Amino acid sequence: MKRINEYFSTNTNKRSPVPTNPIAEEESSLIYDTNHESEEPGTSSSNVVMSRVNDVGMFIKVDRNLTDYEKHIVLTNAWIPPVSYSFPILEPNKKQKLKFQHHWLTTYSWLLYSEIKSGAFCRFCVVFAKCGGVGNQKLGFLSSEPFNNWKKAKEVFNKHSLLEYHKTAALKADSFLSVYSKKQKSIVEALDDDRTKQIIANRKRLLPIVEYIILCGKQEIALRGHRDFGPIDFTSLTKNEGNFREILKYKVKDDDCIRSFLESDSLLADETTDISVTEQLTICVRYLSGTGNDVQINEDFIKFVEIQSLTGVDLASTILNGLNVSGINCDFLYGQGYDGAANMSGQFKGVKSIIQAKYPKALYVHCVAHSLNLAVSSACDLQPIRNCLGVIEKLYCYFNTPKRKNALFETISNSDLIPSIKSLKRLCATRWIQRYDAVNDFVQLFPYVVVSLETMSSWKDVTAVEANMLKNAMDSEFLISVQIIKVLFSYGLPLCKQLQSKDIDLKEMVGLAEDNVNALKRLRTNIEPELKKIYNEAQKMAEVLDFQIVVKRINKRQINRANPSLSSEEPEDYFRVTICIPYIDSFINQLELRFLEHHNIFKDSNEADFESLVSFYLSNNDLSTTLGELKMWKLKLARLNVKPSNGIDALKLCSPVIFPSIHVLLKILCTLPVSTATPERMFSNLKRVKSYLRNTMKEDRLNGLTMLSVYRNINLTPEEVIDKLGQNPRKIDIVL
Repeated sequence: MKRINEYFSTNTNKRSPVPTNPIAEEESSLIYDTNHESEEPGTSSSNVVMSRVNDVGMFIKVDRNLTDYEKHIVLTNAWIPPVSYSFPILEPNKKQKLKFQHHWLTTYSWLLYSEIKSGAFCRFCVVFAKCGGVGNQKLGFLSSEPFNNWKKAKEVFNKHSLLEYHKTAALKADSFLSVYSKKQKSIVEALDDDRTKQIIANRKRLLPIVEYIILCGKQEIALRGHRDFGPIDFTSLTKNEGNFREILKYKVKDDDCIRSFLESDSLLADETTDISVTEQLTICVRYLSGTGNDVQINEDFIKFVEIQSLTGVDLASTILNGLNVSGINCDFLYGQGYDGAANMSGQFKGVKSIIQAKYPKALYVHCVAHSLNLAVSSACDLQPIRNCLGVIEKLYCYFNTPKRKNALFETISNSDLIPSIKSLKRLCATRWIQRYDAVNDFVQLFPYVVVSLETMSSWKDVTAVEANMLKNAMDSEFLISVQIIKVLFSYGLPLCKQLQSKDIDLKEMVGLAEDNVNALKRLRTNIEPELKKIYNEAQKMAEVLDFQIVVKRINKRQINRANPSLSSEEPEDYFRVTICIPYIDSFINQLELRFLEHHNIFKDSNEADFESLVSFYLSNNDLSTTLGELKMWKLKLARLNVKPSNGIDALKLCSPVIFPSIHVLLKILCTLPVSTATPERMFSNLKRVKSYLRNTMKEDRLNGLTMLSVYRNINLTPEEVIDKLGQNPRKIDIVL
């Protein structure tokens, strides 16, 4: 049987084994200082040091043998400290208290600073310089050793710029980047026409295979089957060799070029054996894109991270490490949003506290969708409301069998009016406000449910007993509670849907919550006409059950249910006092309590509050200038006679040239998190990508397939994939 590398034309010139990527070797220890290597991850948050991805110090090797991929990183994507970075005072410079100056990086374009090595390097000489000076002297500072004598920094930097080996290294770097980016041919390709032909042929064979992998990734189709090994059998029409192989077989019927390559061992050689029970953490970012009127809010998925511990320290380290590895500068982290679990929102050892200790500007916002859910859940703790929802859930479970569901369906089919709803829905276990759909469907199907229960009560089995019990549970209190729940949930449903939107910002969310509370307060004030409608609807449901709405027996010493002393004996007055008003008051109180923290962020402020805001977020700005901008901004809004309802509308009106400080503050407002709906959507995507058939999938493949599935709008061409494949080190020496 032919081997895979026999079907690709390889380079005839033997090369030494490709060195391993230092990034992969260092990745497991990125978040720990070299002085604390013996500590277990997450044991001490004070010793956690977030080192920088692509730090030039990671590429300093004794043999100075870097791969092309590593060279490209050092020359184009090496870590550069941000302007706000605090450079340390090293031991040789303690007497003069000298530090590395950030403007040197701009003055000398070849200069890099290494946090790992605590010194400066020349990016060109690190990659291409082999010897220095006259007589092939050994390389020293800026090339193989860090330079940290800041007293003589400018003198040494100016002298280094004039050295011949530095100029030679710069020319080599320019030539390397041109070849690496395919702007010009390498010397080998220019002299060897056969090599160019080999590259064209190999890329032609890989293109359709890459296209099928992208297709399967976007459609969330598992690539492998349980017999996904060995040569592909093009003669058999009945043998199932897995999705990927079957797509290839279908495509290559008329493509002899691909057929000649595929009749060999499979390119994919992995299998799944058992189900995975690992914890996955999804990391998403919220940011702004575009300028002017095209600015918009984005919430994008970054990666899944497998976690072994759920403590606040370990989760915070995992999150920061994940952001750092993904190339996100945490110095610009202005917000963090989680649920209200203790390990996430704890004041001392929670994730938000640990991250704020390192990045104080990262304001924590409790997920507002979760806050709404907690508010509705607590409000529904009123006994009649709780019992009503329990009966609806029992009815769903009762009808959720083929025989009983068919009885309900026959009742609906035999009726004169056929509703659009054919079955009951289960009460949502996580989003309480979404229970409106289940309650509304129950109200629509109520007559058919009653008829079906009466029919099944005559059956000669246990079903009859359960049917009678459920029918008897639907008393006057139940019918009134159902109608009240339907009305109040209808008020919260629009708010719930809005809170799951990506475009909403925290200011707009607070306004929507206040509008919802005000609407409920108006309902509470004008309860008489609304209760009349609720009572009439409940009376119609009672007629289906063939009884009248009545009041439960009142006793002087009753303590297990409502027992008010009323002058009127009308059922409407009784249920107004015992169910309707207490439920509305509880609903309003819970919403105000849960959203009070978010409301305080945008309380009416004076000039002193604005000054504290500027000193916190814009400490380097002149306060008087920023106050002047604020007054001009207010005058502009008054002149235009507009009052922006959210941060995006205000940002579109704010010029970054005229109002630079106000523009930055508005951008921070827009980026503050509102809800964790996007990470939860990613968990739904995770279930589709990492299925039972692919349960041993590791993080790299999982994140790659998830990216293909989530970002379908990004046009990823097979040529780009092959270009990336050609840049990475491979075991098989294939020229691409």
